[in-house]
Amino acid sequence: MRPPSIDLDAWITFARRQRLAGWAAFLIESFEPLSPLGAQMLYLIEPVLGLRRSTTRRLARALEDDETRTELRRQLTEDPPA
Repeated sequence: MRPPSIDLDAWITFARRQRLAGWAAFLIESFEPLSPLGAQMLYLIEPVLGLRRSTTRRLARALEDDETRTELRRQLTEDPPA
């Protein structure tokens, strides 16, 4: 179970609405060894792209944590609640 301090529901909802959930799960799994690097990239580009800081940081923290990353991938691949 993911830590309650990292709420990724907004990212999961966004990926599903854009029909990117499968691709996102694939990328998370494929680039798993590089996930910490990806998290650092998010920290660096958030001010440049004007991304919402709290939302971007949640995703970056999830990429850094093995358990949370696994939970995120699982939620992206399961069927959304009806």
